Amino acid sequence: MKAAIVGAAGFLGAALSEHLVACGWEVFGYDRLAPDPMPRGLRFRTCDVLREDVELPPETAAVYYLAQSPRYREFPRAADDLFGVNAYGAIRTAQAACAAGARFFCYTSTGNVYAPAFAPLAENHPVRRDDPYALSKLAAEEALALFSSWMPVVCARLFGLFGPGQKRMLPAVLLSRILSGQEIVLEPGPDETAQAEGLRVSFTYVADAASRLEQLARLALAGRPLPPVLNVAGPEAISIRRFSLEIGKVIGIEPKFARASTMRTHDLIADVRLLGALVNPEWTPLREAVAASFQGMR
Repeated sequence: MKAAIVGAAGFLGAALSEHLVACGWEVFGYDRLAPDPMPRGLRFRTCDVLREDVELPPETAAVYYLAQSPRYREFPRAADDLFGVNAYGAIRTAQAACAAGARFFCYTSTGNVYAPAFAPLAENHPVRRDDPYALSKLAAEEALALFSSWMPVVCARLFGLFGPGQKRMLPAVLLSRILSGQEIVLEPGPDETAQAEGLRVSFTYVADAASRLEQLARLALAGRPLPPVLNVAGPEAISIRRFSLEIGKVIGIEPKFARASTMRTHDLIADVRLLGALVNPEWTPLREAVAASFQGMR
């Protein structure tokens, strides 16, 4: 079977490429720049989805749109790139998927589309439209829903990805602060009077996320109905303190913490009951996943 990944050079793209090839897929990758290193077995082509047509091979069964703008903090200066890559590029890729006869389309969205809350966030939780990044993802989700008459479309809302080779986002920031001896500032929650734990997140090991995305494709190809949006996240809420301590154990450096003067207003915890009902997922234990991600980083 053929699968195509737009955004194949990214963090998740590399992991998904490797996983799909290992599972026997013929994998075609597209991105603005070539992956470094190039995943084994990936058939790669440079493509800027905002300016070039995505030419998918005939009879491509599954199409993944993982591309997202790295300029999400630059609104309004980079609004064109933010909404272009996150929404318009996804629509162009969905058009190409229909033309190629795809039978599954997956768009990687984010748990950050949900309105802030402390409780686990189910797929029907209210969303937020006051944040440019969240709105760009929601715009894509809503536009892609219109393609569901031609192919199954799933918007996977990811939470807290981490894994080997990660260079950006929260896990990379925590590693950097631990290595440099800087304090990690933890905002206490409403019930944390003695020790602040910091934000609680459904951290998700990138190899596990790749496995879940492949499982969803197989369900779609088997004719199983899938929800239009789906949380894809690890099964456990893990505080910033705990995650940092696990990194410290792996690299042999004790993290330093400081208590923030302000209270945090939310956590980022996924309700994954719907995912569990669909794929019965197996998850890599946190300690094992952190070790695989940060071993040798000292």
